[in-house]
Amino acid sequence: MSWFLNFVSVALYAAFIQNLVFNGGYGASESIRMSLKYGRVIPFSLMIAGYSTFTAVVCRALDLYHGINALSFASHAAIFGGVLAFSFLIIAAFLRLVFHVKKKTLSTMGVAALNSMVFAIPLINHRSGAGFAESIGMGIGSGVAFVFAVLLIYVGIEKIQKIKNIPKAFNGIPAIFIYVALISMAFSGLSGSILFV
Repeated sequence: MSWFLNFVSVALYAAFIQNLVFNGGYGASESIRMSLKYGRVIPFSLMIAGYSTFTAVVCRALDLYHGINALSFASHAAIFGGVLAFSFLIIAAFLRLVFHVKKKTLSTMGVAALNSMVFAIPLINHRSGAGFAESIGMGIGSGVAFVFAVLLIYVGIEKIQKIKNIPKAFNGIPAIFIYVALISMAFSGLSGSILFV
């Protein structure tokens, strides 16, 4: 039962307190882009959650081997990046050959799979010494965090577009970046992160 509590607590923590989009900047540009294409956010987030969970579990299994666990952080990053790229290639080839998935869907999968947030999850799990339950929770929580971030950015964009007296220099994308920066500061305060060192 404790593994389930660990899984749920890490998933909730990753989704709402240590939101990697706002707190770490991982996948921030993609979350802004997805908030402008609101209809694709759920499938894209499911892809992010799936890839981050899969790579987190595979990388956690690799960490069980003493030879791999003893490697430097840079070596872990290279191995985890290889796992991520290899898993994308295998899944994409399988979907293309068996289900005849369109190239546009595969390119969207590639953007989701090679997202900086997906790459960061195994590294965060490695540094924190997370077990399998925590690794799965972090993967699923990151997908939820992405949806949550996109929803907040989408609401902000709608509100910004209704404001008529924004100076011309700040209208559009600069206003969105300021909005995202303010949300990021709020999440950093909520999680207890230090913004400037």
